[in-house]
Amino acid sequence: MTAKPYTNELLRKFDRLTLRLSSPNQMERINARLDAAEFEKEHGKETCQAMFEELKRRDARKAMEG
Repeated sequence: MTAKPYTNELLRKFDRLTLRLSSPNQMERINARLDAAEFEKEHGKETCQAMFEELKRRDARKAMEG
């Protein structure tokens, strides 16, 4: 299966979700894991993986820019 196209808005939602997964607040992390499962179910694993790769590229560019 291939990744579905995603909007910038969906990418922003995914970005916020991934940030919550590393929150120092334990309840926030737990809720984020539950939300992540639902998000992946709704949008598909391939699309989520594609968005994750995009976020990694974005963060790498930001690191290179200093």
